[in-house]
Amino acid sequence: MTFRRLISTQFIRPYRGARCYSSGLVEAFDRPHNPEPLNQTTVGGLFSFRNLTSPESFVPISDRTIEHSSALVDRIVKAPSNGVSEMRKVVKNLDRLSDGLCRVIDLAELVRNVHPDTRWVQAADETYDRLCEYMNELNTHVGLYQALKETVHSPTIDLDYSAKQVALMFLRDFEKSGIHLSDTSRRRFVELSSESLLLGRKFLMNQGQDSPARRVTLSPADLTGIPTEFLRTLPAPDRKGNRTMDAHGWEAQVLLRFSPSPDARLKIHVASNAASEEEVETLEKLMESRADIAKLINYPTYSHVALSDKMVDDPNQVMAFLESLVNVNKPFAGQDINKLATTAQHTLGLPSTPSIKASDREFFLQLRANSVGANSSLEPLAPYLSLGNVIHGLSTVLEHLYGIKFVPREVEAGEVWDPSVRRLDVYDNSSNTIVGTIYADLFARHPKQGTAAHYTVQCSRRVDDDDFVPGEDDRRAAGSVISNQAGRFQLPIVVLACTFDKPTANQPTLLNWQEVETIFHEMGHAIHSMIGRTEYQNCSGTRCATDFVELPSILMEHILANPKIQSVVGRHWKTGKSLSPELVKAHLDQLNALPALETHGQLLMALIDQAYHSQQAPLNGKLGWTTDMWYNVQSQHGVLPPIKGNAWQVQFGHLFGYGATYYSYLFDRALASKVYKDVLSHDPLSGESGQRLRDEVLRWGGGRDPWEMLAGLLGGEDAELIMKGGVERMRAVGNWGAGDIGVSMK
Repeated sequence: MTFRRLISTQFIRPYRGARCYSSGLVEAFDRPHNPEPLNQTTVGGLFSFRNLTSPESFVPISDRTIEHSSALVDRIVKAPSNGVSEMRKVVKNLDRLSDGLCRVIDLAELVRNVHPDTRWVQAADETYDRLCEYMNELNTHVGLYQALKETVHSPTIDLDYSAKQVALMFLRDFEKSGIHLSDTSRRRFVELSSESLLLGRKFLMNQGQDSPARRVTLSPADLTGIPTEFLRTLPAPDRKGNRTMDAHGWEAQVLLRFSPSPDARLKIHVASNAASEEEVETLEKLMESRADIAKLINYPTYSHVALSDKMVDDPNQVMAFLESLVNVNKPFAGQDINKLATTAQHTLGLPSTPSIKASDREFFLQLRANSVGANSSLEPLAPYLSLGNVIHGLSTVLEHLYGIKFVPREVEAGEVWDPSVRRLDVYDNSSNTIVGTIYADLFARHPKQGTAAHYTVQCSRRVDDDDFVPGEDDRRAAGSVISNQAGRFQLPIVVLACTFDKPTANQPTLLNWQEVETIFHEMGHAIHSMIGRTEYQNCSGTRCATDFVELPSILMEHILANPKIQSVVGRHWKTGKSLSPELVKAHLDQLNALPALETHGQLLMALIDQAYHSQQAPLNGKLGWTTDMWYNVQSQHGVLPPIKGNAWQVQFGHLFGYGATYYSYLFDRALASKVYKDVLSHDPLSGESGQRLRDEVLRWGGGRDPWEMLAGLLGGEDAELIMKGGVERMRAVGNWGAGDIGVSMK
């Protein structure tokens, strides 16, 4: 295999005075990007996909994908009549079917989110919609379902763990689509699913809408003590001097933080958490529709449906974890409240510490921030955190820990969608072979979204035992298959997208600490994809249980928080001086974090998500039952007394997308905290510990029971408790704590 050359030196312009200590990584990200595509003598396709050279290419690629898929569908459906040997290939062929569709759908998803050319975006949108519609048809294909069901239940076919997990995943997906129901029930399932989707869309649309329920009127007395300059920015007063404004508007939110009037703060807080009857009804109908779907497909609740393929597969166990974590975290959240009260007492000159209401929280947080203040004499962090230095430092960490490193590669013309995109080939040191490719699209441009994201363009899976099927080979990137002792594997390709400022001729991109945390977090996902080597793409890398998938990325945040790593990652872009961990700590202290209080807010959200989705059909509660339930959760588990009538739940958009799984991130924080403490805290650069992580977790993707992975990693009494299972295991995980890192939850 021929690898591309390192970045040509004609494009490398090191900054005058900089002490460069890497072979290309620092320069690749710290120099201004070249506006012209590289290597223009030959034009290849996007990601080196041979036939993806223009927006119009999506049409024939879609055609060939459907041709390839149809051939596989026909083969799978006929498998039961073609003997045991063909039946043994049903799971593999279903995975190939999924892989072929996902490679194009995932590619289209990426293009429509990051490509600057509207023609490409439109073509990707059309391809995405076309292939998703085709995939939805396959999800209700009775012949595919019957062939898979016969395979799973056949006494003559012995599936290994990975194959069985993939098979069961496909079965669950089929049955979640109501394929096993009678014709009458299936029609009802389609009706309920459509209703649920429409209600969900309406619920999300309400998030960004102005609502009369969230208007607040403040009297002249409420605005006493507010500077005249700020009053001029508020809506004009009526004849009585009252001013009415949107409680979510910037003016009201400034008053919530700075107004000395408790009455004004209370009015704004109540209005900002109010809801119209229509908004409440939309959410409650969505919950009722989901409960009806669960009942129709023979699940007790929607939570049981959502958790059926998760690491924690039972709502009672989720609640055991959350309640245990609440018990651990609540005293620390209470201490955070006491810190706010003490600050208020000293700042306002009060004779004793005040009691804090929910409506006072933002005001007291602002008081505390003001009391800490910015230390102007503190040396800034940013000059130590140029993007190139951070990527180089991250590569150094990964080389010590996992034995892999980043090698920047020159791209061919047409390979990337913007000249600022950098290609990093990931190499395994022990074999000096490439294990995958990361495309780093890290700079802001219109109309790219502002949130960081990790896109999988191509999963790793074993391909040497594939039969030839028409249309398959020309949709794989050139040079994207590698051999090892286990066989030939499709190489993973991922994209990391961020929106950092671009470097200039005078200065590289300089990051703040939260942006460095973001890079480490997202690279945790990317490395999971790189290291995973599985038989099936459906359990490759990050395609594991969604309540396990964040473990490697949160672990990277823990690693970054170690002082030993901070001096590796941070280096002054002009002088080459290493970053002092003491300087990092001083800056983080200045950010005035109250992590336990923030974690407690996340816990309340996870608890209400679980409570709403654990209701059995038919619900038929009176309008406002979700508001009552939210009040009860706050009363039982909160650290501030709730205000009656608070209907904040209509603003909790994740109830739609995360339904019954919002606990997942907190759960993975607890797992990562334990793994870091027991495996890595003594030496975050230990190659021996990194090898354990590779062997027990990363290489398996979703091809092994995640509880077995965790037990193998931790060993000892923890492993015994983990493998016993049940509620006690979940309480133990909750007792590990959420392991607050840095200053905020991602």
